[in-house]
Amino acid sequence: MKAFTKLEDARNYITESFLEKEETLMISDEINDAMGMNMAIITDEILKKGYMPNGFEQKDGYRVYKYQKD
Repeated sequence: MKAFTKLEDARNYITESFLEKEETLMISDEINDAMGMNMAIITDEILKKGYMPNGFEQKDGYRVYKYQKD
């Protein structure tokens, strides 16, 4: 998986590919804006699918977000 650099690509991936009990999402620092608006939009899509945040790891130039579904 590559880190997403466009908000719409990340949203589409969530809609089409989040199917397992645990999922990860790599988000480029380019779309991690200071206000957190892009992550709010992404998280809204994830919550709609029944997933909850389960931490993240900061990497060089991107973050790996973890989610799980009960």
